[in-house]
Amino acid sequence: MQRLSKQPFLLCALLLALAALVAPAFGQATPETGTGPNHKGGAPFRAKLSPPFAEGVTLVMSGRVLDADTGKGVSGAVIEAFHSDIHGDYDMDGFEYRGRILTDEQGRYEFETIRPSSYGPPPHIHIIVKADGYRSLTTEMRFTNERYPEIDRPELTPKLVERKVRGGTYLEGTHDLRLRR
Repeated sequence: MQRLSKQPFLLCALLLALAALVAPAFGQATPETGTGPNHKGGAPFRAKLSPPFAEGVTLVMSGRVLDADTGKGVSGAVIEAFHSDIHGDYDMDGFEYRGRILTDEQGRYEFETIRPSSYGPPPHIHIIVKADGYRSLTTEMRFTNERYPEIDRPELTPKLVERKVRGGTYLEGTHDLRLRR
């Protein structure tokens, strides 16, 4: 009797698992979360949310707003993003760490800020997405929190990479947002 090697089967299983992690989850919208008590409308349209020379680690976030059913980019979506400063405080008088970003023709967005710190819950950025023909989405981008790993949610957690530049480092994150019609 000929024995079949397990290696091809294991490799195939590994490739299928990796594809599931990388491929867009068609049919699944980004999970909803609450806005919390610190939401304030009227934030300006801008790609840099943090004030000049803000304390903290610079974070550049990018991704796409996608149709959950088709996976196609949603052009002209408005993303409202806001979060606390490095001390866990929200600016309720002005618009520091707050802004609105418009997606391009392919649904791409990008903004710069600082990595939020934890003031109890996992560090996070509040996100509200609105687009014509789609349900409004209120969610969060959560960042890994070693203090509370049991409440981390992979579908809300951006992938972060540390980038080295002359004079320091910054974090680059990617995270797609999927909307329902």
